[in-house]
Amino acid sequence: MLDTTNDSKYSYAGLIPLAVGAVGALFAVGSSAEVFQIYSLLILSFLSGSCWGALHARANKKSAQDWQLALTIAIFLWGWMAYYLPENISILMLMVGFWMVRFLETDKVFKKVYTASYQKMRNNLTIIVSALHLVVFAYINYLA
Repeated sequence: MLDTTNDSKYSYAGLIPLAVGAVGALFAVGSSAEVFQIYSLLILSFLSGSCWGALHARANKKSAQDWQLALTIAIFLWGWMAYYLPENISILMLMVGFWMVRFLETDKVFKKVYTASYQKMRNNLTIIVSALHLVVFAYINYLA
């Protein structure tokens, strides 16, 4: 198991720039939606890389499968492809990317790597991140 002692406070703190970007977008502050989009992409890239690392660590024990490793790369590429699409589509695609990471993390190999409390925290974070993406999407499409 990975030591996840400090993960909760750092993970929730990582929501701050995303939340600031979403609130800024709601109040039409400069390029807040773009900042939100870029930070979302960075976090999605980080998470897919973290999954790669966790899977690779387990691969020596033949736990990771090729599809899992390929999916981590696909998620990374999905996020970067989304960035170059129109902003409203990009925001939804980035949200889907977070759910793809979450889907990957529910596989049995991650149950051997992540604690139950870490899994619960990741569920909570994915729900919060999705809500923020929907707020920014609504702003771009209906309020801007």
